[in-house]
Amino acid sequence: MLNTDLTTNSKLDDIVSSDLLAMKDFIFRNIDDEGIRLASDIISHLVRSGGKKIRPKLIFIICKMLNYSREDRIKVAASVEFIHNATLLHDDVLDESEARHGVKTANKVWGNKSSILVGDLLLTLAFRWLIECGNLNILSILSAASHSLVKGEIKQMTTRFNPYMVRRNYFDIIGKKTASLFSACCEAASVMSGATSDEAERLKNFGFNFGMAFQIIDDTLDYTADQGTSGKQVGKDFFEGKITFPAIVAYEKGSSVEQKFWEKCFSSVGSNFDQALHYINRQNAVQLSIEKARYYVNMALDNISDFSDSLYKTALTDFLNASIARQA
Repeated sequence: MLNTDLTTNSKLDDIVSSDLLAMKDFIFRNIDDEGIRLASDIISHLVRSGGKKIRPKLIFIICKMLNYSREDRIKVAASVEFIHNATLLHDDVLDESEARHGVKTANKVWGNKSSILVGDLLLTLAFRWLIECGNLNILSILSAASHSLVKGEIKQMTTRFNPYMVRRNYFDIIGKKTASLFSACCEAASVMSGATSDEAERLKNFGFNFGMAFQIIDDTLDYTADQGTSGKQVGKDFFEGKITFPAIVAYEKGSSVEQKFWEKCFSSVGSNFDQALHYINRQNAVQLSIEKARYYVNMALDNISDFSDSLYKTALTDFLNASIARQA
């Protein structure tokens, strides 16, 4: 039976545990060198807050699948984790978030200014480590992904509701904000491992499709998660006025009354979550969203179908499949 929790898949944890420990040790050695207590405290808070470490795990699994074990993979994984965490710090300030993974956010504990500045520090450290790896291709891949995810954040913040563009804008935003970094992780791991251009392209596409599936499922959890067990704040995206896929499905399939309700939510900030949940359930929007995520999962599985069977390919496949079965 498929394990539904990305954080507790025992086979995956066994495969990448030593790599994750090495990455954690590398991070703590280097933040101590910065000599800035505030930064060290916030970074330690992030590292220990229970994030899934999905992006570093992708790098480590692909490196193993391609028989690559040099130490620079640790720096690349740490860089990716810092790029990701920098965006979380900045997002939490923009969204005025108070908790993530059931733990108080850095902006709630240390304030907005500290969170923004440490987010900036994470980015500078990430790119310093990438430069130290001495691989211009990897630096280019991850800088392009960073550029893309910031553009996605800006587009999400500035895009106004357009009934004719809502679906297209949504996929463009999550492609930039989420899938671009997943894709870059897989491409960087393949380039670092000496993969052929065809292999690198397939793994790049695998990562993109993985990221798309992951984000769509993340959107469904806004309406389905058990906050008591998952630590995820149910309705967070809805109350922030974010247009997510289940809401898009409910809007497109809804009556004129339902569409007016969603248009109000999309144009300002939603307030009646119970009504939204009722419409989501009436239009079977969660199940249809899961089916859309499965479409991307199948695309990703096809991307890696030509790679030789191995323990690591199986781990990659299981990791992907778990992305649409997770509950937190």
